[in-house]
Amino acid sequence: MNRWKRVTCAGGALFAMIALSLAVPSLAIAQSAEEKAKDKTGTNPLNFTYDARLYNEYRWLNTDGDGSQNLLTGEFRMPIAGGKWQLRGKVRSNSLKADFDNDGFDDLDESGFGDVDIRLGTVPYFSMEKKMGVFAGVEFFFDTASEDALGAGATSVAPFAFVAFFNPLGPGSIIVPGYQHTISVNEATGRDKVNQGLIDLFIVKTFNANQYWAYVDPQIILDYEQNTEFMLLEIQAGMMFGPKGHSIYAMPSFGIGTDRPYDVSLEIGYKIIW
Repeated sequence: MNRWKRVTCAGGALFAMIALSLAVPSLAIAQSAEEKAKDKTGTNPLNFTYDARLYNEYRWLNTDGDGSQNLLTGEFRMPIAGGKWQLRGKVRSNSLKADFDNDGFDDLDESGFGDVDIRLGTVPYFSMEKKMGVFAGVEFFFDTASEDALGAGATSVAPFAFVAFFNPLGPGSIIVPGYQHTISVNEATGRDKVNQGLIDLFIVKTFNANQYWAYVDPQIILDYEQNTEFMLLEIQAGMMFGPKGHSIYAMPSFGIGTDRPYDVSLEIGYKIIW
């Protein structure tokens, strides 16, 4: 598929989602104002709020010698179009060191600005009777890294769809299976095309009137371009604190499979939701 066709298909899918979202009422259907006010954990993908997040992830890389990566990410989310859509943006600082052949010397040592991505999402379907809803949209990844090794080297588009099931494990629980497909529309000279699938299963439970939460998020990444696959397992625990809407969390993550990018990572984050 050539670049123009890929962009056209992604644009057509986005237009269809916009049309469908305009045919359904506001997100207020999904949650009452009172319910939204109570939940400031940021764990419900159908709850469109204003929120700012800052988190740092340190990764122990899957290299023959020592390898590490540190990602500092700033993220902002906001509802738009009368609350029917959510806009999310991420910017990253990336630091990468790696000894690929275990000779005691770093083959890679780069630090700088990473790739930027922007996501648009909406809720085209929600049923209070069935206690389920669909969160769908598209994410754009931009080739903005200051050094080649700090980014994918491609501008990509990634449509996604997730189905949220509410209270399957009791009050305060959500199970969200979904799929996202990322394909590049423009690659830098000498960089590979991106053609990747993500199978995701997000399971969250809140406690003590939404003051605490925990989730597990197993993911399968299928790289159709490189013909490789691996798994990631993220486990997060968080708590509200201090002023209303402030929270902190810790999230270890584990890579599984020969082609995993890292063995273990640890992310510490702060967010404020209003």
